[in-house]
Amino acid sequence: MAYIPALKYHFLTPIYDWFIKLSVPEKEVKSRAIDLAKINADDKVLDFGCGTATLCQQLLAKHKVAAVVGLDVDPGILEIAKKKSIPGLTLKAFDGETIPFQDQYFDKVISSWVFHHLTTAEKLNAFKELKRVLKPDGIFILADWGKASNPVQRILFFILQVFDNFQTTSANVNGEIRSYLEEAGFQNIEECGHRNTLLGTLRYWKISH
Repeated sequence: MAYIPALKYHFLTPIYDWFIKLSVPEKEVKSRAIDLAKINADDKVLDFGCGTATLCQQLLAKHKVAAVVGLDVDPGILEIAKKKSIPGLTLKAFDGETIPFQDQYFDKVISSWVFHHLTTAEKLNAFKELKRVLKPDGIFILADWGKASNPVQRILFFILQVFDNFQTTSANVNGEIRSYLEEAGFQNIEECGHRNTLLGTLRYWKISH
């Protein structure tokens, strides 16, 4: 599967953690996403598009859970995650089509800064797959770029789009994520706030069946 690396180009992958730490409030955003998921001790949790596993690391530092799985399509970034040797974390490769778990396997799914990398077809397929592996009473927390909260944030995100791309990011900033979630079959979709950053407005969604 063709995919857009975390920083657009493969040669930038080794500096991903350093760049993110300087450019966005990563720990704060991921901590908020974890809190919104209402993690329980017997939960099986999936981090969809785990990258270098920073969210998994934060989650495991805050909670004892039955299982935490980090899933990513990029083998290069998974290698960085593996080198962190995070106790209690299972890392899996994603083929871009099918999440390698049975139906209704996970209690909670969290995804942060991932879906703006995906085309429309990839977004829809991923949402459908996440619905499939999520338990009927499960919770899916999505944290990603969304509609700009003000003109300055829109300009900042436009700059990001110039350097990244317009194809996969436009749906986010145009406020179309909810419609994709609904098309994938999710019915309960709640926006839980936003966070302005140097690169644009990040929004949180809490989603269930």
